[in-house]
Amino acid sequence: MNDQGWTAPGQGSAGPEQPAQVPPTGYPGHPAYPPMRPVNPPRMDFRPGIIPLRPLTMNDLFGGVFRAVRGNVAATVGLAALTSLIFLVPFTALGAWVSSQEPSVSIEESVTNDTAGVFGSLGSLVPSIGSWFSTILLAGFLAHVIGQAVLGRKVTAGQTWQATRPRLGGLVGATLLTSAIFIGTVLVFVAIPIALLVAGGTAGNDGTLAAGVALLFLAVLLALVAMAFLWTRLAFVTPSLILENLGVAGAFRRSWALTGGQGFWRLFGIRLLASFAIGVIASLITAPLSIVAVFLVFTGVPMDQLYMWQALLTGLSGVLAGAITTPITAGLDALLYVDHRIRREGLDVQLIQTAQGTAAPPWPGTGA
Repeated sequence: MNDQGWTAPGQGSAGPEQPAQVPPTGYPGHPAYPPMRPVNPPRMDFRPGIIPLRPLTMNDLFGGVFRAVRGNVAATVGLAALTSLIFLVPFTALGAWVSSQEPSVSIEESVTNDTAGVFGSLGSLVPSIGSWFSTILLAGFLAHVIGQAVLGRKVTAGQTWQATRPRLGGLVGATLLTSAIFIGTVLVFVAIPIALLVAGGTAGNDGTLAAGVALLFLAVLLALVAMAFLWTRLAFVTPSLILENLGVAGAFRRSWALTGGQGFWRLFGIRLLASFAIGVIASLITAPLSIVAVFLVFTGVPMDQLYMWQALLTGLSGVLAGAITTPITAGLDALLYVDHRIRREGLDVQLIQTAQGTAAPPWPGTGA
């Protein structure tokens, strides 16, 4: 046995150019060496609630939303169904009444009737207004539910209502302002091409008409780009308003600050993917009702009854789609808001301290 190190039996001592060999664990006559630690040990996530408190991956985001829905059905799906019913029942009834004012003529006779379809089209749109109002409230409700679920807290539908009720006025105002911004953006882009088309049609100038059509096509493309940009930059208005107790203007500034920079494209991609997937799910849910609506066209029922049934089916589709898909879309936006604050502001540190009881929560609880 030499002093330079252990060598296998039958071999000479390690030369100066060869490193000494380490005996295997538990070799007779030698102490047992502890096993080597793995090069990349698994990361231990701190997860008091539905997500690990670190920058979130796609799996974390979608998994967190589904965990929140599965773990708190009453405050997510249940509240969504109840809110949809509260708004859609009266709006659907109103839409059915408006549709019933349609002239009671056959589909063939409606072709020659100048007023045919006016009341029916208006009646079919009325339930969509109810869906829009219910979506406004649900976005606020789900922001509160997700905020508490991140901290490992489960809230009831009643607690959610009590916590978000003081913010509903601001929530409605922010949604109306967002809608006005989108509509104004579209009008800014398409106003000039439409004016050229009207002028060309009035004067019979083919050159003006052609220029108007080309400009309108370009304007539509630019409007879509602008809408996608605003849709992304204003994604966190509702979570900021609910979770940070901000006013309407403050929520818009907060969302604009959180969605800029390198995180813009990631946020846009995730929301676009989620919208596509949820749209497919909503289509599958409402497909049977759509088939019934198409079937009614071939039954020969009068136009007033046809539009009345379409209004009723639209309202029922809104209830089903709102109860199932709205918690997912609103919950995903709330989790993306948390993720951006973790990445930009180190919110995970405060969340961990809150879970350990050494810091105040970053947003009000159910008793606030």
